[in-house]
Amino acid sequence: MIEELDIHNQFKESISRFKNFDPHLKRISSVPFVYRSPLLGEETFHSSGIYLITGGRQVGKTTFLKQFIVKLVTERKIRPENIFFLTGEIIEDHYILRRIISQFYENITSHGYLFVDEINYIRDWDKSIKYLSDAGFFDDISVILTGSDSQILRISMKRFAGRRGASDRVDFDFHPLSFKEFVCLARKDLKPLCDRIVAHPLTAVLKGYENEHNKLTELLYEYLIHGGYLPAINEYHLNKTISKSVMNTYIHWIIGDILKYNKNENYLFEILRGIKSTYGSQISWHSLSKFLSIEHHKTVSDYCGILESIHVLHIQEAILEHKLTGAPKKNRKIYFRDPFIDHAITNYLNPDMKIKTLKEIIQNNVEASAYIESVCVDHCKRWLPTYYIKGNKGEVDLALVKNNKMYPIEVKWTGQIRENDLKQIRTYENGIVLTPRSSVKKMFNSFVPLVRFLIHVSGNQLNIE
Repeated sequence: MIEELDIHNQFKESISRFKNFDPHLKRISSVPFVYRSPLLGEETFHSSGIYLITGGRQVGKTTFLKQFIVKLVTERKIRPENIFFLTGEIIEDHYILRRIISQFYENITSHGYLFVDEINYIRDWDKSIKYLSDAGFFDDISVILTGSDSQILRISMKRFAGRRGASDRVDFDFHPLSFKEFVCLARKDLKPLCDRIVAHPLTAVLKGYENEHNKLTELLYEYLIHGGYLPAINEYHLNKTISKSVMNTYIHWIIGDILKYNKNENYLFEILRGIKSTYGSQISWHSLSKFLSIEHHKTVSDYCGILESIHVLHIQEAILEHKLTGAPKKNRKIYFRDPFIDHAITNYLNPDMKIKTLKEIIQNNVEASAYIESVCVDHCKRWLPTYYIKGNKGEVDLALVKNNKMYPIEVKWTGQIRENDLKQIRTYENGIVLTPRSSVKKMFNSFVPLVRFLIHVSGNQLNIE
């Protein structure tokens, strides 16, 4: 088994070999855009403890671990024998996992770093991790675990209360690149502007912003094609398209994860078709079950719960305004977490889909609105509880809850905004309307450029004058 893991541990032979022949580092050496997480510069993982990184497929979890190993060896001068990388995809059960970790433990000479990637693939993995922790194996080891099924991992990690270490932060969520991260990666000259947008109140006049607004809008249209997934970003940058193979790779992972739950691919197909047919609308599990060959709302609920857990969907509840919590008995709205996921699923449902046609559709603001709304939902859900409002005078797309206060947000990606469409949000003094325009206006609500909003909330804040 150790020999099978050698391909991921080539730094033990030499760091140059690791950089040139590791499958993940080799892949990013030939692409135009390489993302480096800010976590690489933090001290968090250097204290003994059990850390968890969750996130969907292809968001860069494994690449981050490999980049971190390079940093450990080259900058912190950690000896290779004190580092070990395991991939859960080839480890069958927790007995094998415990044997491999025990072998690594016997050979370390100082503080160690153990990486177990996609640990959720290993049957009963938490039993061995808990046993080794209780036995003192991890007293001088940083254990970094990753996985793409956040629900199962979070439940399992509850068994490790008091064993996680002394660091203030031990859980991390990896997402596709935010719009701000994409802009700063693709257009480094716009990074100072992005930093200023984050630093200033959302509704403040920002000198020089309007001159750059069109550039940001053009980049947003591109973001709606490839989303925040680096394989799609790089391929689109090189070829102005996204190949079927890139989309199919992602779909095959979704299907594989669904099959792990002993679920049916035909039902998955039908449920995804139902979500696409009702996209952005208020729906119940019962109404969505009508798209199934066997109608049962519990089946729909189970599948959607799994898809949410593996970072495919966002399930948006209506808000109970007097409690500032979700209303589980009311209809929901379902969104894909990223435009690339949306396109990959569209390709799965309709293999005749062409990126050229998709680009033409997105240039139409009415057609683009659904993608725009889902991007706004995703960016907000990354850091705050987020709902939608179902009021007496209509619907509001987003309701953020911060410091026990609700912030209603309406997305209007159109040049002409009708007052009739704003009846509900006008009932809130702190309501925000997001528009394609470049200027901030304060009338009955605050009208804010949508691209500026996306960049601003990427700083995990909502700062309003």
